[in-house]
This record gives sequence, C-alpha cells and structure tokens, in this order.
Amino acid sequence: MSVDAPAARRPYVGPAVLLTLTQTMISWAVFAPPVIAKQALPDMGLEPIWIGAQPTIVFILAMLVGVLASSWVARINPMRATQLFVLFAVIGSILIAFGSIILVVLGSAFIGAALGPSTPASSHLLGRVTPARLQPLVFSIRQSGVAFGGVLAGFATPLLTELWDWQTSMLFVAAAGALTIAIVEVWVRGYRVYADTTIERRMEIFGPIRDVLSIPSLRWLTIGIVPMVISQYGLTTFLVLYLQEDIGLSVITAGWVLGTALASGGIGRIVFGMIAGRYLPPLTVLLGLTTLSALGSILTATLTGAWPLALIYLIGILYGAGAAGWNGVFLAEVARLSPPGSISRITGGSGVFIFAGIVVGPAALALLIKQTSFPAAYLVLAALLGISIFAFAKTRAIIKAQTA
Repeated sequence: MSVDAPAARRPYVGPAVLLTLTQTMISWAVFAPPVIAKQALPDMGLEPIWIGAQPTIVFILAMLVGVLASSWVARINPMRATQLFVLFAVIGSILIAFGSIILVVLGSAFIGAALGPSTPASSHLLGRVTPARLQPLVFSIRQSGVAFGGVLAGFATPLLTELWDWQTSMLFVAAAGALTIAIVEVWVRGYRVYADTTIERRMEIFGPIRDVLSIPSLRWLTIGIVPMVISQYGLTTFLVLYLQEDIGLSVITAGWVLGTALASGGIGRIVFGMIAGRYLPPLTVLLGLTTLSALGSILTATLTGAWPLALIYLIGILYGAGAAGWNGVFLAEVARLSPPGSISRITGGSGVFIFAGIVVGPAALALLIKQTSFPAAYLVLAALLGISIFAFAKTRAIIKAQTA
C-alpha cells in the first residue's frame, strides 16, 4: 500500500485543514475591531458604541459579494479563490490600522468582501470531497475557523493593544493573513480539478434567493438561522464593551472572556458536528443549540460587577457554545437539502439572509443599547430565538412529511 493511499481514501482532510486556517484568518479580521472599539473609536472622535456600525459595513459587503460570487467561486479553483479572500482581509486590516474614518469604512468593506464568498467556495469544495455521513463533522471543522478567529481576536488582540497600540494589533492581523496566503500557495494548484466550468457564470442577487425560498425545507431552515446569527453577533460585537463599561473589567480580561466563549463555540462546532447525523438528527441539534443560546443570553443580561469572575467565564462558555456552535451543522444541512450541483449557489442564497441579519442585528442592538441598556438588548436577543425554535420545528416537520 502506498503512503498516499490513506489520503486518497480521505480527500477531505487536506482541504478541511486549509479552509479552517483561511477562515480563521478572515474571522480574526472580522472580530478584532469590536474588541479594540473602546481604545480605537475615541481616537477617531467617536463614542465606542459606534462599533455597531462597523459590522454593518462588513456584512453589507459580505452579503452582496457572497451572493454575486456564488457561481463564480464554483467555476474556478475554489482554494485559489479562498486565498484571494484572505488577501482582501489583509488589505482591510491594514486600512483600518491607519485610523482614518474613511479608511476604516473602506477596510471594513474589504473584510466583508473576504467573508461573504468564502463560505460558498468552501462548501463547493467540501461538498465534492466529503461523504454525506461525514459532512456535518467536516463542515463543522471548517466553520470552527470562525470561532477560532474570534479566539485570536479575544486573546491576542487585547494583549497586542496593551503592549503597543490598537493600530499595531491590526497590523499583526494583516501579517498573519499574509503568512496564511504563503502557506496555502504550497498546495493551491492541486485543487484546480474542483473547478466546475459547467456551472453557469451568473452574477446575480435574486436568483439564488429565489432558489432558497422555493424549497420549503430550506426556506424555513434559513428563517430559523437568522435569529441565531443575530445572537452570535450580539455576543461577538458587544460583549467586550459591555464587560468593560457595565461590569468594570479591563480590556484584557473582557477580551479573554470573549475568547473563551468563542473557543467554546469552536470546540462545540466540532462536537455538535460529530453528534449531528450520527447520534441525533441535525435539526434536533439546532433546536438544542437555540435553547442553549437563549439561556446564555438571559444569563448574560443578569451579570453584575459583584459576580465572581469564574462565573462570568462559565456563562461565556455556555453562551458561546450555543450562539457560535451552529454553523457547521446548518451548512451541512443546507448542502444536504440542496439540489445536485447547486451547493455553492444555495449556500450563497442562504448567506444573503444570514448577512442581512448581521447587517440589521448589530446596528439595531447598538440603537437599543443606546436607548435602554446592555441587559435589555440581551433579553431581546433571547426572545428573538423563539422564532428559531418555531422555524426549526417547522423544517423538521416538512422533512418528515417528504420522507414519509
């Protein structure tokens, strides 16, 4: 038996590792600005709560570019496309480091252009090389890069800010992304075989959206995931600021609580991916994660400065597991329910709804926090998750009826 035989039997291992690495770097660029908001925005003459506008820019671009490029990324080498998206994140991080409001807006747009199409590209590749029974696990491993990028943002970014300044911390993000591009270059040519030139080249927004809405199970699945997305970014965008302003923690401690929460989400994605499809139906897993996220949001709303730090970490772990643990299970279920040859297109279409939730969510939460308080915003998040529970239950009923 040749040494290449195990790799031939498991062709999903290499792409899963590389795509997890690239997603980690893109996500670090996404999550780093909210962590340094209290230090960075006053330098620009803005209040820290204005950080709610920065993810709005990121995710508007992610939504538009993600759906427009959903067919394009399937026609070319998907790993080369992913490498390009990391380059966008590098450019965006450098622009933000200049500290000009205009360049921060432009840099955020570059980061959004990196984030949006990265998921359709990875779903196209992993859907081709991964057996159906392993897709929840492999997709979850790749999606753990989102959480691990948040871990780097939570742990490394505050330390770099304390050692130097917030601008230097963003330049470190860019340097890490540049190193990742060089690593991927070693293997990138081997993935040209997964370019599918039979897929029609269409730069459109509404076609993939119509495709999602026309399939009842995908329609309800996507509706259910939107409140989960808003809950996740309620955690990542505002937790550090909340812990500093209301609870009185330092930027390093608050960042580490967020890092721990997202580490819980990253590990949870892998664990939940193993459970989904093997031991429990994926929709049952999603229902459980929705409940866990709602509980974490409620407990976060009850925090006070008198609570022991260990308990704050524990709540962060609970919240992170639910709010940031769903992604791989969801994407694998989208791939499973997609018509043949349309995984990247359907993923891009569902991504429009996801990014729309992220666009509206942080901005609406920032306004709510401004008018009321952080705890009130987290209680509203918990209430919104009731929509997810209903929608996932509806999806499960549709699939059972179709199977019967």
